[in-house]
Amino acid sequence: MSSTRNATPHVSDVTADGAAWLASAVAYPRDTLALWEERPAAPVVLPCGSAFDVVSAPAIFGRRMLDRLWEDGPGSGPVAEFRGRMLLFAAPGTAQRLPSLLDWEEWGARGRADGRTGAVPPLL
Repeated sequence: MSSTRNATPHVSDVTADGAAWLASAVAYPRDTLALWEERPAAPVVLPCGSAFDVVSAPAIFGRRMLDRLWEDGPGSGPVAEFRGRMLLFAAPGTAQRLPSLLDWEEWGARGRADGRTGAVPPLL
């Protein structure tokens, strides 16, 4: 049995609820949904901060974060990759809480028995 998270993602893998959540960030979500129905791979610029935050991490670290999120089952929202960075779409406010979330998950120096830092790269 193969895991869908290890397969190459395809735009058609986006659920109707996921597309609606993403489109809710724009002024005219029905127009965006109609565009995606007609051209599923069409790129659209979406504003961040009201319907979702986007955390941008170097691709390798972003993949490590995704693996950790998916250890116990589905654990993330939509994900994109752009210019060597992993873009994780998350609930509003996630970007502000990210440093404490990473510490809580023991990615930072606090909470690690050996005292080493978790080598968290610069995140945007």
